[in-house]
Amino acid sequence: MKEHVLKLMPGDDFILQLDHYCKKYEIEAAYIGTVVGSLQKVSFRKGYNQVLSVMDGPFEVVSCVGTLSRNGMHIHLSVSDNEFKVHGGHVLKGCTVQSTLEVVIIELENHQLSRTKGEFTDFKELIISEIGN
Repeated sequence: MKEHVLKLMPGDDFILQLDHYCKKYEIEAAYIGTVVGSLQKVSFRKGYNQVLSVMDGPFEVVSCVGTLSRNGMHIHLSVSDNEFKVHGGHVLKGCTVQSTLEVVIIELENHQLSRTKGEFTDFKELIISEIGN
């Protein structure tokens, strides 16, 4: 495994920056180790029926999990608002950084992750390949 640490700045789009980073460093398989910081706007999709929600913050990131590669990603995020209410779901483009966002990515060097349209859904589903042992 190999670790990557990013510091995103005000106005950066969380998802676009992750996508750019994975492509730049040719990351084939990784997961989110941790994310700490704040967002000024969040954009979620919830559930199979693809309910979209865009909310203005500020928000504090309380958890973030997901898999990512230069071939696609699947990330879920939880944030708390000024009243300590928690909101979360599948993250979409449009989550912009408020102050900073610290991101740790753990690269899985013996795997390759990609995504293709699923058999039973319209969502892109994970394909896992093992490489070079």
